[in-house]
Amino acid sequence: MKSVERFNDEVGIALLGFNNEAVPYCQGFSDAGANEYAMDYARMLRSRAKGLEFEPTAFPAHSFEPNRNVIKATLDRMYRKYFAIASVASKLP
Repeated sequence: MKSVERFNDEVGIALLGFNNEAVPYCQGFSDAGANEYAMDYARMLRSRAKGLEFEPTAFPAHSFEPNRNVIKATLDRMYRKYFAIASVASKLP
């Protein structure tokens, strides 16, 4: 298998894993603003993983800063969990 195909396969697997964890997390917010921010931030991370351009996600003004920081940190941790594996696997022979 070509290395590009293997890389694409690894990214696809990582995207599935990320989505399986991130989507339920994002849907778990009862606050509509936090839910919207979490989903937008997760979309931005998925775009980054695919190598697409992305816009930073704005946080609703009525929401508290600590919520934004927790959401961002949690989704960033999930992203690193899945995409660090994909980048390491793509470098294997």
